[in-house]
Amino acid sequence: MAKVQRTKEIKKPLKKKRISEISLPFTKENYLLLLVGIAVIVVGYVIMEIGGAYDALALVVSPIILVIGYCVIIPLAIFYKKKDQDSVTEIQA
Repeated sequence: MAKVQRTKEIKKPLKKKRISEISLPFTKENYLLLLVGIAVIVVGYVIMEIGGAYDALALVVSPIILVIGYCVIIPLAIFYKKKDQDSVTEIQA
């Protein structure tokens, strides 16, 4: 059988991105929404603690507030991305 000679490929060094080229995934609005979500969750737990064992506040209102905090506000804070002004003007034109 014939032997196949393999040539060595020269690997190019990876280019490092400069700090100015790297954009952070979260903006000020994301962190603000995250803080609002954490505050809503804390309020939900406080309301749950204030209400008695069979109180409507503890059994109905606080779980709804907690679901809103965990399932709406926190994911919104993670996925929120501000639209660029240029893309908005292109869509309107």
